[in-house]
Amino acid sequence: MEEFYNKVNNLIDRIDESKLVKEIRTLNRKVENDSELKELLKQYHLTKDDSIKEQIISNELFQEFKSKEIDLNILIMSINQKLKKIGNGRSCK
Repeated sequence: MEEFYNKVNNLIDRIDESKLVKEIRTLNRKVENDSELKELLKQYHLTKDDSIKEQIISNELFQEFKSKEIDLNILIMSINQKLKKIGNGRSCK
């Protein structure tokens, strides 16, 4: 079982160093440094105003960030699905 945990930890490290994760981190920094987008996000969080939401969604940087985030979530779901298959096939009874 320890070998399994080591392999999972190695996988996590590889994902952490992947191009996708690096791109998300870069985009996250860009979002944090975009004062206009940050302000829109704050305003929307407080008001839930649909016009503000539309402005956020139409922002190119936000769209790019969300696209990469979706890619990462799909990767994570795929890994979870494979781990679940391994767990179900090899569990002790």
